[in-house]
Amino acid sequence: MLQALRSTVGSWVVKILFVLLILSFLGWGIGDIFQGRTDTTVAEVGDVKISTQELDTAFRQELGRLRQMLGGQIDAEQARQLGLVNQSLDQLIQRTLLSMAADEAGLRVSDQLVLSELRNEPAFRNQLGQFDPGQFRSVLAANQLTEDAYVQILRSEIKRTQLVGAVAAGAQAPTPLVEDLFRRQAERRVAETILVPNAAMGDVGTPDDAALAAFHQDKAVRFTAPEFRKLTVGRLAVEDVAKEITVSDEDLRAAYDARAEEFQTPERRTVDQVLVADEATARGIESALGQGRSLQDAATGAGAEVITLGSLSRGDLPAELAEPVFTLQQGAVSAPIQSPLGWHLMRVDQIEPGSVRPFEEVRDTLLAEVRHDRAADQVYEMANKVEDALAGGGSIEDVAQQQGLRLIQVDAVDATGHGPDGAPVGGLPNAQQVSQTAFGLQQGATSSLTDTQGGDYFVTRVDAITPAALRPLDSIRPEVVAAWQAEQRAQLAAKRATELADQIRAGTPVEQAAGSLPGAVAGVTPAVTRGDREGGGLPQASIQQLFEMAQGEVTVAPTQDGQIVIRLRDIQNADPAASEAQVAQLRQGVQQAMAGDLLAQFTDALRQSHTVSIHQETVDTMFQRN
Repeated sequence: MLQALRSTVGSWVVKILFVLLILSFLGWGIGDIFQGRTDTTVAEVGDVKISTQELDTAFRQELGRLRQMLGGQIDAEQARQLGLVNQSLDQLIQRTLLSMAADEAGLRVSDQLVLSELRNEPAFRNQLGQFDPGQFRSVLAANQLTEDAYVQILRSEIKRTQLVGAVAAGAQAPTPLVEDLFRRQAERRVAETILVPNAAMGDVGTPDDAALAAFHQDKAVRFTAPEFRKLTVGRLAVEDVAKEITVSDEDLRAAYDARAEEFQTPERRTVDQVLVADEATARGIESALGQGRSLQDAATGAGAEVITLGSLSRGDLPAELAEPVFTLQQGAVSAPIQSPLGWHLMRVDQIEPGSVRPFEEVRDTLLAEVRHDRAADQVYEMANKVEDALAGGGSIEDVAQQQGLRLIQVDAVDATGHGPDGAPVGGLPNAQQVSQTAFGLQQGATSSLTDTQGGDYFVTRVDAITPAALRPLDSIRPEVVAAWQAEQRAQLAAKRATELADQIRAGTPVEQAAGSLPGAVAGVTPAVTRGDREGGGLPQASIQQLFEMAQGEVTVAPTQDGQIVIRLRDIQNADPAASEAQVAQLRQGVQQAMAGDLLAQFTDALRQSHTVSIHQETVDTMFQRN
């Protein structure tokens, strides 16, 4: 949006502000989680008050975005602990400050600009890519917005964007700075390398008992078994309850009828369109068609064009066009049809018949879904009873017998949900969540009833704790021997790599030095920059080190399974004059960063010049755990 302003403000600024605008639309109509609580003030910016409802909506919006980023693996309490409440409130304060500053600066937004931006909003366009008043009213109604309310929101957002654009317009990147940054970023270096694999060191022998025992003790952390806990788990699962639910054919039929649209594939038609502004032109095209001319020729003769709309269902078309188009025969062209967009002539090229999946075909799927839905309702009710029973002092075993929980015995599990064999504990759904809950308890303690992301519940008790302990040498002797040998090979590879580096420093060519050590591999990296993540086999840290070396300098660095000898062979300097496009792109990035700094300083100044009061007690009360 705000095409008229894009020349004066970086796209990143516009996107930031309009993400806030879009989020504000999404929040309308969401019920307050604090039912029964009258709105109070969480912050004051000058004379403007920010209400609990506004903060609630902003917090929910940010939580939704965070869940999308993390795949839904976060709840409201976790988000609160991460500071999302304060972040949401800070954004509301910043928007209020910007609005106040825009008003104080005397910024005004004309009705013409508001109307232009409104008509260019993609959410208000139909399948033809044109502004649709019906779509506009439908979107506003769905978000419980009146036209006046939306226009006011849009007008305020435009003013804020104009203000931010004026601030950001002052960001100009000095040419010497940009060119120096370009030289640094675009500089390339080439290295000669010798890879010395640990595995190439061959047989390093077997340690005697004394050496092996010393190694076992020195590397005790490596050979220590983690703490394990023995658990009793009571599980209340939707799938367990669903197995016991009986659904009659009558109920299945009713569910099938209620969800009929899910089992229907609508008829689709591939449609071409000619759209003109007036009826006379449309009638002229219709007359040309009657004289045997093609739609393409008739449209071209009238100064119009044929637009292919692709495959459409009835619901994809505006109401004025849907019925005429879906009554045409294949290949036929409609009479001129008037809509708010103009006059249309529509041609149906292909027809894909609709279909309906019969009841018997979807019966099993429908049965499973109805059972699951009913079971989910029952599980929720059962969970309340389980909580009451546990609160009354009932043991997991007693509650399981009374309320139908499935008992699971876990002999040993670590904090990550794995058993002594290193594999996830079998037969324990949500093993990681269960184990994390259990590791927050003392021995003999029982957790509260805890819900999972899938809608199930569990309660767990810690029956025994096996502390972390060094595993006896005799029980893991082969593992310790293998670890000792691996360390010996690594030490020997490091020694050999250092010897090769000394040879190269003394003047021996890299390939000749590599040939003196069986298993060593010589190579040459491609030209790399500081930002490269893969540099011809160089570890990431070595790429950075390469740019700190002088030409001809030699160093040795460890790799995942060996050592690498590195000699800087060539430095390829970058010339800004020969790379105008890249320099221009870098200049834009620098200016955007500078604009960000200016905006941050500007909002900080606004906070200093306007009284901002946060009612922290009200905020804490809003989001306190029930």
